[in-house]
Amino acid sequence: MIDIQSSLEGKKQLETLLSGNVPAFPPHFELQFQLDKICFGISWDELVEQIEGQSPQKRQQAIIDYHRELYVQVMERFHWAAVPAPGGGEVDYAKGLEEMKKAVGERALVFSFSPDGVFWMPTGSEMMDFVVRLFEHPEQLHKEAREKCDKAKQLAKIQKESGADFIVQNTDFGFNSGPFISPKHFAEFCTPYMAEIIEYMHNIGLKVILHSDGNLNDILDQIASTKVDGYQSIDPQGSMDIKEVRNQYPDWLLMGNVACNMLQDVNDESIRESVRYCMQHGGFGKRYIFSTSNCIFKSMPLESYKIMLDEYYNICGKKMLL
Repeated sequence: MIDIQSSLEGKKQLETLLSGNVPAFPPHFELQFQLDKICFGISWDELVEQIEGQSPQKRQQAIIDYHRELYVQVMERFHWAAVPAPGGGEVDYAKGLEEMKKAVGERALVFSFSPDGVFWMPTGSEMMDFVVRLFEHPEQLHKEAREKCDKAKQLAKIQKESGADFIVQNTDFGFNSGPFISPKHFAEFCTPYMAEIIEYMHNIGLKVILHSDGNLNDILDQIASTKVDGYQSIDPQGSMDIKEVRNQYPDWLLMGNVACNMLQDVNDESIRESVRYCMQHGGFGKRYIFSTSNCIFKSMPLESYKIMLDEYYNICGKKMLL
């Protein structure tokens, strides 16, 4: 009998995946959980108001305390195999990791984010400047890309020394219609730097999962060539089909593809159909982590997430106890 009603058992399956093998069942976790208030009575928005005007040290500790309280409860209630550590912005990566590792213990893995190692989709206000530099000042972009790459490697060393079990590179490379730059430009300004970062992380003992929304079909071969260990999102709203990605890369660790637009409303059959599709093609006997195509976002009805998990449990031959 498969016991998935335990983060510890999910952690074991995730460790199997990260070691390059096929788990007994697909473990489950998400990159973020934003239903903090409705589930646990704590609120990020209220925290931000409470810590306004406080010293940087008090602000950092309050954010770490909130994060620890939230994700320990998420792990215990929803049996996540891994949880994120706070880091970046006002929170020192090392301190966030160390405190999260201490709180979680051996019950789940702890991952950290690597957000700025390579170029990814600029904001609307920055897009025009980026495009101009892409064509008129490529040497400036290469200089910046080198700086970003070196900083990501320096951060990875800190993350490894502070206890990160693996890294999520969260870089949105795609609009729903395609990559944010042409495959030719991606090959020049992104792929080699990403490959260098991945190689460095592997050399210091870290596995890496890419998170990217959007349509990556035209650059997926380049992303796979970097030897990144896994790919999360596989965004159905960006025309990414987990069946097709699995056919192209049968041994790649895939994560996600449960359609977030299906979770916006409580539509029982649509949600279950999306889960069944992912578990069939992602799924059993394959290298797959069960998750949404993004995260548990703020406007998602909790009932939708429960339906999603219930179908996952049914496929795994268990009943959900939440």
